[in-house]
Amino acid sequence: MKLLLDIGNSSVNWVTEEQNQFISNGVFPYNKNNFVNRLRENLLLSQKPTNVLVSNVAGSEVYLSLSDWVEKQWQQQIWQPYVTAEFNELKNSYSDTRQMGIDRWLAMVASWEKYKSALCVVGCGTALTIDLIDSIGNHLGGYIIPGIHLLQQALIINTERINISVQKCASLDYANDTQAAVNNGAFLATVAMIDRAVNQLSIASNSPPKCIISGGMAESIKLLLEHPFEHDPNLVLAGLLIVHRSSQ
Repeated sequence: MKLLLDIGNSSVNWVTEEQNQFISNGVFPYNKNNFVNRLRENLLLSQKPTNVLVSNVAGSEVYLSLSDWVEKQWQQQIWQPYVTAEFNELKNSYSDTRQMGIDRWLAMVASWEKYKSALCVVGCGTALTIDLIDSIGNHLGGYIIPGIHLLQQALIINTERINISVQKCASLDYANDTQAAVNNGAFLATVAMIDRAVNQLSIASNSPPKCIISGGMAESIKLLLEHPFEHDPNLVLAGLLIVHRSSQ
Protein backbone atom coordinates (compact mmCIF):
# COMPACT_ATOMS: atom_id res chain seq x y z
CA MET A 1 0.00 0.00 0.00
CA LYS A 2 1.32 3.40 -1.01
CA LEU A 3 0.44 6.64 0.76
CA LEU A 4 0.22 9.70 -1.52
CA LEU A 5 0.13 13.25 -0.18
CA ASP A 6 -0.66 16.48 -2.06
CA ILE A 7 0.41 19.28 0.29
CA GLY A 8 -0.96 22.65 -0.79
CA ASN A 9 -0.62 26.03 0.86
CA SER A 10 -3.52 25.50 3.25
CA SER A 11 -4.70 21.88 2.97
CA VAL A 12 -3.49 18.33 2.44
CA ASN A 13 -5.21 15.92 0.05
CA TRP A 14 -4.22 12.27 0.54
CA VAL A 15 -5.02 8.80 -0.76
CA THR A 16 -3.80 5.25 -0.26
CA GLU A 17 -3.19 3.14 -3.38
CA GLU A 18 -3.07 -0.58 -4.02
CA GLN A 19 -2.89 -2.32 -7.41
CA ASN A 20 -3.56 0.89 -9.36
CA GLN A 21 -6.65 1.73 -7.29
CA PHE A 22 -7.11 4.61 -4.84
CA ILE A 23 -8.54 2.94 -1.72
CA SER A 24 -9.01 5.43 1.10
CA ASN A 25 -8.74 9.20 0.89
CA GLY A 26 -9.20 12.42 2.79
CA VAL A 27 -8.48 16.13 2.90
CA PHE A 28 -7.72 18.35 5.88
CA PRO A 29 -6.71 21.98 6.45
CA TYR A 30 -3.53 22.88 8.27
CA ASN A 31 -1.12 25.67 9.05
CA LYS A 32 2.60 25.44 9.67
CA ASN A 33 2.12 25.57 13.44
CA ASN A 34 -0.22 22.57 13.61
CA PHE A 35 0.99 20.53 10.62
CA VAL A 36 2.32 17.50 12.52
CA ASN A 37 -0.69 17.39 14.83
CA ARG A 38 -3.00 17.43 11.81
CA LEU A 39 -1.04 14.53 10.32
CA ARG A 40 -1.45 12.52 13.52
CA GLU A 41 -5.17 13.24 13.65
CA ASN A 42 -5.93 12.42 10.02
CA LEU A 43 -3.51 9.72 8.85
CA LEU A 44 -4.69 6.81 10.97
CA LEU A 45 -3.79 4.00 8.57
CA SER A 46 -4.57 0.34 9.17
CA GLN A 47 -1.15 -0.76 7.92
CA LYS A 48 2.31 0.58 7.27
CA PRO A 49 2.67 2.03 3.75
CA THR A 50 5.30 0.56 1.48
CA ASN A 51 6.04 4.00 0.01
CA VAL A 52 5.18 7.57 0.97
CA LEU A 53 4.95 9.83 -2.10
CA VAL A 54 4.68 13.59 -1.70
CA SER A 55 3.82 16.60 -3.84
CA ASN A 56 4.65 19.67 -1.75
CA VAL A 57 4.29 23.36 -2.59
CA ALA A 58 4.31 24.53 1.04
CA GLY A 59 8.07 24.93 1.37
CA SER A 60 11.01 23.29 3.11
CA GLU A 61 9.73 23.73 6.68
CA VAL A 62 6.64 21.62 6.00
CA TYR A 63 8.70 19.10 4.01
CA LEU A 64 11.16 18.62 6.88
CA SER A 65 8.33 18.28 9.41
CA LEU A 66 6.70 15.61 7.25
CA SER A 67 10.00 13.82 6.66
CA ASP A 68 10.73 13.67 10.41
CA TRP A 69 7.20 12.46 11.18
CA VAL A 70 7.28 9.70 8.54
CA GLU A 71 10.70 8.57 9.76
CA LYS A 72 9.46 8.30 13.36
CA GLN A 73 6.08 6.81 12.43
CA TRP A 74 7.11 4.21 9.85
CA GLN A 75 10.93 4.32 9.66
CA GLN A 76 10.76 5.39 6.02
CA GLN A 77 12.07 8.06 3.71
CA ILE A 78 9.58 10.07 1.68
CA TRP A 79 9.82 10.33 -2.10
CA GLN A 80 9.07 13.50 -4.00
CA PRO A 81 9.33 14.32 -7.72
CA TYR A 82 10.63 17.41 -9.43
CA VAL A 83 9.32 19.41 -12.35
CA THR A 84 11.10 18.34 -15.53
CA ALA A 85 11.44 19.72 -19.03
CA GLU A 86 9.31 16.90 -20.43
CA PHE A 87 7.46 13.74 -19.54
CA ASN A 88 6.90 11.35 -22.43
CA GLU A 89 5.27 13.53 -25.13
CA LEU A 90 4.42 16.36 -22.70
CA LYS A 91 6.88 19.26 -23.01
CA ASN A 92 7.16 22.01 -20.42
CA SER A 93 7.24 25.60 -21.69
CA TYR A 94 9.24 26.88 -18.68
CA SER A 95 12.91 27.47 -19.46
CA ASP A 96 13.59 27.31 -15.71
CA THR A 97 11.46 24.43 -14.44
CA ARG A 98 12.31 25.31 -10.83
CA GLN A 99 9.87 28.21 -11.09
CA MET A 100 6.88 25.92 -11.67
CA GLY A 101 4.92 24.42 -8.78
CA ILE A 102 5.09 20.64 -8.73
CA ASP A 103 1.31 20.45 -8.32
CA ARG A 104 0.76 22.15 -11.69
CA TRP A 105 3.19 19.82 -13.42
CA LEU A 106 1.70 16.67 -11.93
CA ALA A 107 -1.82 17.81 -12.85
CA MET A 108 -0.67 18.31 -16.43
CA VAL A 109 1.08 14.92 -16.50
CA ALA A 110 -2.05 13.13 -15.26
CA SER A 111 -4.30 14.98 -17.72
CA TRP A 112 -2.02 14.40 -20.69
CA GLU A 113 -1.45 10.72 -19.94
CA LYS A 114 -5.22 10.20 -19.72
CA TYR A 115 -6.37 12.17 -22.77
CA LYS A 116 -3.38 13.03 -25.03
CA SER A 117 -5.32 15.91 -26.56
CA ALA A 118 -5.51 19.68 -26.31
CA LEU A 119 -6.10 20.47 -22.64
CA CYS A 120 -7.07 23.24 -20.26
CA VAL A 121 -6.02 22.20 -16.75
CA VAL A 122 -7.29 24.37 -13.90
CA GLY A 123 -6.35 24.24 -10.22
CA CYS A 124 -8.59 26.07 -7.74
CA GLY A 125 -6.76 26.33 -4.45
CA THR A 126 -5.20 29.23 -2.56
CA ALA A 127 -4.14 30.35 -6.03
CA LEU A 128 -6.01 29.80 -9.27
CA THR A 129 -3.79 28.21 -11.93
CA ILE A 130 -4.60 27.65 -15.60
CA ASP A 131 -2.34 25.62 -17.89
CA LEU A 132 -2.89 25.13 -21.61
CA ILE A 133 -1.55 22.23 -23.67
CA ASP A 134 -1.87 21.70 -27.41
CA SER A 135 -2.84 18.48 -29.18
CA ILE A 136 0.75 17.21 -29.51
CA GLY A 137 1.72 17.79 -25.88
CA ASN A 138 3.32 21.22 -25.97
CA HIS A 139 2.64 23.18 -22.79
CA LEU A 140 1.76 26.59 -24.21
CA GLY A 141 2.01 28.33 -20.85
CA GLY A 142 -0.46 29.40 -18.24
CA TYR A 143 -1.75 31.89 -15.73
CA ILE A 144 -1.73 32.32 -11.95
CA ILE A 145 -4.00 34.68 -10.03
CA PRO A 146 -5.21 34.76 -6.43
CA GLY A 147 -7.89 32.21 -5.61
CA ILE A 148 -11.40 33.20 -4.55
CA HIS A 149 -10.52 33.74 -0.89
CA LEU A 150 -7.42 35.84 -1.66
CA LEU A 151 -9.31 37.98 -4.18
CA GLN A 152 -11.95 38.74 -1.57
CA GLN A 153 -9.44 39.34 1.23
CA ALA A 154 -7.38 41.71 -0.92
CA LEU A 155 -10.34 44.08 -1.03
CA ILE A 156 -11.29 43.70 2.61
CA ILE A 157 -7.75 44.21 3.90
CA ASN A 158 -6.68 47.02 1.57
CA THR A 159 -9.77 49.23 1.45
CA GLU A 160 -11.13 51.55 4.11
CA ARG A 161 -14.86 51.14 3.56
CA ILE A 162 -15.11 47.44 2.73
CA ASN A 163 -15.12 46.01 6.23
CA ILE A 164 -17.22 42.88 5.88
CA SER A 165 -17.05 39.13 6.23
CA VAL A 166 -17.52 37.34 2.92
CA GLN A 167 -18.69 33.80 2.44
CA LYS A 168 -17.50 31.86 -0.59
CA CYS A 169 -20.97 31.46 -2.12
CA ALA A 170 -20.76 30.54 -5.82
CA SER A 171 -22.79 33.16 -7.68
CA LEU A 172 -22.50 35.48 -10.69
CA ASP A 173 -25.69 37.40 -9.86
CA TYR A 174 -25.80 41.18 -9.92
CA ALA A 175 -25.20 42.27 -6.35
CA ASN A 176 -27.30 44.73 -4.36
CA ASP A 177 -25.04 45.04 -1.32
CA THR A 178 -21.30 45.24 -0.76
CA GLN A 179 -20.94 41.78 0.74
CA ALA A 180 -22.52 40.12 -2.29
CA ALA A 181 -20.63 42.43 -4.67
CA VAL A 182 -17.26 41.35 -3.25
CA ASN A 183 -18.29 37.70 -3.20
CA ASN A 184 -19.80 37.58 -6.69
CA GLY A 185 -17.08 39.79 -8.16
CA ALA A 186 -14.39 37.29 -7.15
CA PHE A 187 -16.34 34.46 -8.78
CA LEU A 188 -17.00 36.50 -11.93
CA ALA A 189 -13.32 37.39 -12.33
CA THR A 190 -12.32 33.74 -11.85
CA VAL A 191 -14.92 32.29 -14.19
CA ALA A 192 -14.33 34.93 -16.87
CA MET A 193 -10.61 34.22 -16.88
CA ILE A 194 -11.05 30.46 -17.17
CA ASP A 195 -13.65 30.72 -19.94
CA ARG A 196 -11.50 33.23 -21.84
CA ALA A 197 -8.50 30.87 -21.67
CA VAL A 198 -10.61 28.00 -23.02
CA ASN A 199 -11.91 30.21 -25.83
CA GLN A 200 -8.38 31.21 -26.83
CA LEU A 201 -7.18 27.60 -26.90
CA SER A 202 -10.28 26.52 -28.85
CA ILE A 203 -9.49 29.07 -31.56
CA ALA A 204 -5.82 28.07 -31.68
CA SER A 205 -6.69 24.36 -31.83
CA ASN A 206 -9.69 24.70 -34.16
CA SER A 207 -11.65 22.59 -31.67
CA PRO A 208 -12.63 22.72 -27.99
CA PRO A 209 -9.96 21.33 -25.63
CA LYS A 210 -10.62 18.77 -22.94
CA CYS A 211 -11.07 20.77 -19.73
CA ILE A 212 -10.19 19.42 -16.27
CA ILE A 213 -10.55 21.18 -12.92
CA SER A 214 -9.30 20.27 -9.44
CA GLY A 215 -8.72 21.87 -6.06
CA GLY A 216 -10.76 22.87 -3.05
CA MET A 217 -12.99 25.38 -4.88
CA ALA A 218 -13.32 23.31 -8.05
CA GLU A 219 -16.86 22.05 -7.53
CA SER A 220 -18.24 25.53 -6.84
CA ILE A 221 -16.47 27.16 -9.78
CA LYS A 222 -17.29 24.33 -12.20
CA LEU A 223 -21.01 25.03 -11.86
CA LEU A 224 -20.54 28.59 -13.15
CA LEU A 225 -18.34 27.91 -16.18
CA GLU A 226 -19.53 28.28 -19.75
CA HIS A 227 -17.45 25.33 -20.93
CA PRO A 228 -17.88 21.75 -19.65
CA PHE A 229 -15.19 20.75 -17.18
CA GLU A 230 -14.41 17.36 -15.67
CA HIS A 231 -13.83 17.58 -11.93
CA ASP A 232 -11.00 15.36 -10.69
CA PRO A 233 -10.26 15.93 -6.98
CA ASN A 234 -7.22 13.63 -7.08
CA LEU A 235 -5.60 14.94 -10.26
CA VAL A 236 -2.28 15.90 -8.64
CA LEU A 237 -2.12 12.56 -6.82
CA ALA A 238 -2.77 10.67 -10.06
CA GLY A 239 0.16 12.52 -11.63
CA LEU A 240 2.31 11.79 -8.59
CA LEU A 241 1.66 8.06 -8.97
CA ILE A 242 2.40 8.14 -12.72
CA VAL A 243 5.74 9.93 -12.23
CA HIS A 244 6.75 7.61 -9.39
CA ARG A 245 6.08 4.53 -11.53
CA SER A 246 8.18 5.93 -14.35
CA SER A 247 11.10 6.39 -11.97
CA GLN A 248 11.22 2.73 -10.94
